[in-house]
Amino acid sequence: MLSEAKLQRRIPYLDILRVLACLLVILIHTPIRPYDVYYNTPSVTGAVYTVLVAVNCNLFFMITGALLLPVEGSGRRFLKRRLRVVLFPLIVWSVIYLLEHAFVLHNFTPRLLTSILFHPVEGVLWYVYVLLVIYVTLPLVSKCIDAIGKRGVEMVLVLWILSSFIPYQHGIFIEAAHYNDNMFGAFANYYGYVLLGYYMHHYGLPVFTRAHGWKYALLFFFGIVLMPLFEFLVQGHFHITWQQHIDTITTDISVNNIAMAALLFALVQHFSPKRYDRKNHPGAATWWPRLSMATFGIYLSQMIVLRHIVWPLTEPWLTSAHWVVDCLVSGVLAFVVCFLLTLLLRRLPFNKYLLGK
Repeated sequence: MLSEAKLQRRIPYLDILRVLACLLVILIHTPIRPYDVYYNTPSVTGAVYTVLVAVNCNLFFMITGALLLPVEGSGRRFLKRRLRVVLFPLIVWSVIYLLEHAFVLHNFTPRLLTSILFHPVEGVLWYVYVLLVIYVTLPLVSKCIDAIGKRGVEMVLVLWILSSFIPYQHGIFIEAAHYNDNMFGAFANYYGYVLLGYYMHHYGLPVFTRAHGWKYALLFFFGIVLMPLFEFLVQGHFHITWQQHIDTITTDISVNNIAMAALLFALVQHFSPKRYDRKNHPGAATWWPRLSMATFGIYLSQMIVLRHIVWPLTEPWLTSAHWVVDCLVSGVLAFVVCFLLTLLLRRLPFNKYLLGK
């Protein structure tokens, strides 16, 4: 159990967001094996499910910006502390997944080994690769933020949001093969979410009142409803496959993902308590920090748990259910199993090399 001093240093809404993001990551992966065909099969249900869960890792990047910007202290000390948290677990879990591919899945190739320095051996590890680059550059970005101030950050965010419209232009405006070649390409990266998290944490959006309600309604309608409808109904006339439609609405730098991330961040930020109250709300003060601190281990272990525990366990009794029900049940079950596994791993003397902390 955390001491009272450590508990009060935690930020409740960021703990809740971290748990939510971790669950959404698992939910986007649960359809991979049993329902891989749905990505290529026209389905309104599949499209809605994808739009709702695709925001996942973007919330993690926003949390990084909220917690770590501006960088305090020397850049060298920051890098030493942050890289130690993610680098050792990345190496260990890369070895674990390599062994799984070689001896369990039997799909090991020399390319998996030779590309490990710049490409993850398991898809879910991509986030850790990107996080490493973000950590290395955060001290520099922190100084840039100090130099340009609030208005400068807003200008960068506006350019980044403009770049998020580009994926939706691959039919009516731009040839599908060319839409990556554009003047805003430099802004189309995950740093936008880092800056957005920093901005919302330090400056925030308008509070949820009746006077500002229309702004959030407009953000929801335009970003989460209208743009996906545009993709499916308008772009569908330009010989674009269902897979291309799904890829467009699930790409991390897209209008609907930015809108969803901003809305979820603002909602949780507004309705969460400002601090933990162990006396009046002991459950929340115990479980949200505990779950939050386990999310890195849950994230790293999820595919092993899905492939070797959850999918074999649920397949016999959920195959007759609708695939969304199967995905939701499997996702929640995987989250619970991964959490328990993380608690067990924390008992090992070398757990910091597996879990970071």
